[in-house]
Amino acid sequence: MKTLDTLLSLELQPWAMAGGATTQSTPLATLSRVAQACLAPAERQATVCEWQLQSQLRHPDTLKQLWLHLKASLTVAQTCQRCLLPMQVDLSVDRHFRFVADEATALAEDDDCEEDLLSPAPELTLQTLLEDELLLAMPLIPRHTTCDKPLPQSPDQDLPHPFAALAGLKLGKQ
Repeated sequence: MKTLDTLLSLELQPWAMAGGATTQSTPLATLSRVAQACLAPAERQATVCEWQLQSQLRHPDTLKQLWLHLKASLTVAQTCQRCLLPMQVDLSVDRHFRFVADEATALAEDDDCEEDLLSPAPELTLQTLLEDELLLAMPLIPRHTTCDKPLPQSPDQDLPHPFAALAGLKLGKQ
């Protein structure tokens, strides 16, 4: 059995062509790009991404289309943009991918299909795919559905408006 680090660094297309299938638990710390977009986990709290990736060869007699199915789930801490307090965000991925010959084919077929298209590239690894999909699953603006606490008051809110004196000067000239 390959270690997790070795598995994550494998090139995606050769792994899938070999009929790869795996179910893994990956620590958030291993997924560095995802970890950077989150708050640090609480002390003694191990944040783990549970994921499955399965390859499939569809239409083996004619087209020989190589497909992947990725399922992943992860709960991370982010800052609510309303109240600025930490919150838990559940990330869930359930995506189908189809390999195509090249990037031009992917662009040409993208509008006509529901699955995501991948072109073969040596830099595309299992880790890259997993991190990309988790990042895409993150909310653009994380926020609670309801925030109980009001925004903290700024210490300079009692200061007068900076242009209030100018308004007084303008009224005096008329």
